[in-house]
Amino acid sequence: MIKRFCFIFAFILSSFILHLSSNLVYAADYRSDYQVQYFLSENNQSLNTSVQFTIRITNLRSDVYVNKFSLSFPKNFLIKNLKAFDDRQEITPSLTIDDTKSKIGLEFSQPNTGKDSVNTFTLQFNQENLFEINGNVWEVILPTVELQTNGSYKIIVNLPANTDKKISIAKPKPTLVTGNQIIWDNPNSRTVYAVFGESQLYSLNLNYHLVNPNIYPVYTDVAFPPDTLYQKIFIESIKPQPNSTYTDEDGNFLGRYFLKPKEALPIEFKGTAQVLVKPREEVLLVVRNLIANQEKYLLTEKKYWNGVNVTLPDQAPSTIYRYVVNTLKYDYQRTTSKSERLGAVTALIEPNRAVCVEFSDLFISLARERGIYSREIEGYGFTKDPQLRPLSLASDVLHSWPEFYDKAAQVWTQTDPTWENTSGIDYFNSFDLNHIVFAIHGKRSDYPLPAGMYKIENSKDVSVAATTVHPQENKDIEFITDTLAAKITDKASTKTKITVLNKGNIFLWNMPISLKSEDLNIDNFNSSISVLAPFEKKEIFFEIASKIKNKKINATLDVYVFGNKKLSKQIIVIPYTYELALRISSFVVFLLLLLVLARVYRSSRKKA
Repeated sequence: MIKRFCFIFAFILSSFILHLSSNLVYAADYRSDYQVQYFLSENNQSLNTSVQFTIRITNLRSDVYVNKFSLSFPKNFLIKNLKAFDDRQEITPSLTIDDTKSKIGLEFSQPNTGKDSVNTFTLQFNQENLFEINGNVWEVILPTVELQTNGSYKIIVNLPANTDKKISIAKPKPTLVTGNQIIWDNPNSRTVYAVFGESQLYSLNLNYHLVNPNIYPVYTDVAFPPDTLYQKIFIESIKPQPNSTYTDEDGNFLGRYFLKPKEALPIEFKGTAQVLVKPREEVLLVVRNLIANQEKYLLTEKKYWNGVNVTLPDQAPSTIYRYVVNTLKYDYQRTTSKSERLGAVTALIEPNRAVCVEFSDLFISLARERGIYSREIEGYGFTKDPQLRPLSLASDVLHSWPEFYDKAAQVWTQTDPTWENTSGIDYFNSFDLNHIVFAIHGKRSDYPLPAGMYKIENSKDVSVAATTVHPQENKDIEFITDTLAAKITDKASTKTKITVLNKGNIFLWNMPISLKSEDLNIDNFNSSISVLAPFEKKEIFFEIASKIKNKKINATLDVYVFGNKKLSKQIIVIPYTYELALRISSFVVFLLLLLVLARVYRSSRKKA
């Protein structure tokens, strides 16, 4: 069985830590106020950042004062062109680096003394790797200051004056956004995470290895990346194309292949996934209509999602999420060795052995026990940092995260307790643009298998890269009319059907179809198709009846999709009296033929 592991997305970040020193200075003896400003500039597809720390220290006693302090940064927080100033002059900072952090030491040249006296330090430096251009968006993770005293803390991000980028995701939410400036007052989180841009594009190259070990032919289904509330798929190619496609109850995009006895069939999927911040309006109505059928299984126990007995203070999804984040601990060793999925019960027994699937399994088990519709998403967690990929490039590391249905908002909400556990970033109150869906597990906990799990050897089958190239939509719809009635009578309604085929490269949602005819009445017709996957066929049933009686005509049936005429088909209408006369005359001819045959037979008998 192929292992399922996770990409650990965020840096393992420490906060900025302030250390002040003097003769017997205690926390109550001073007040520290921070302002950190980031000034961004764009240069040749990269972002440079000028950083300015302003630290204002107020002495609260007359007999003691602060004369120096140190500030520690995470080691990966690379600093260039460091300068420091106090209230009187430029000062020379000390910089020491160990295995985990960089430490800057500063000392006032002539500190102000006395109660309520103020001393100010200013740090200035450049950093190239803080704000990153990630495909279509800008992304940043900022460590925050860990205040050891009373005081205040403000973060200000200044975007380039000529940019059209707007902040779309922020954890925590900013206090103020004005023009190109974003401000956080006293953030209480370990990090500030922000994304600038409304959507992200990823090019996908996925390989599937199908094998039929049997001596008889079989059909096998493969899960391709699906359209979801927050994801839109553009298909470049699927080679070979499946015999048919369909979407299941959870919204998985499945391709069905016919395999001959002992046949091995490699499949390659190429396409683009667009991951969006906000739910897609064209999908939202369909999702809300589907929940009536999905609720039959979204609360049931399944393999890996059962038998958890935990007492929580309330039934809120946020409480369940927080419990999972605080109870389990990510086990990095399990990403480098073959290991089986533990499930929710074992995860609670061995909380220090969890990887992403255990975080998901525990959340789903607790949620379903409390009447909250929930399910697992398996896919890909994108990061540009190779240190965050715990397995070799010869393997495919998938990620798992849960989502729950918010009944009040009538929308599926994604969460990621794993990445909050490893990064400290809030993945409950807002998500990000780095999660790409391969498969949805609601009805079953382990099916369908996502891309990367159709292996016959230790191959590299999943390739994902951020891109800025937005693919073109191709809405190509074909109508198959082999089953459409070509001839009807004018007496009664005739049941008939046509088949719709999506030959384009995108899913079609809430596809309106209208049938129009000047000569025909059309009844029992469903005016829209909720979703039609690429290469999928769906049949449209309806009844037609002639408006004109006792006259032979060539009626025209026109089919419109999205308001555009896609098909015009002629249907011959024959008066029922003609049809009746034809039937009678045929019957008479048949009787005469029988009489003739009878006479011939009697004549031959007489001669014999």
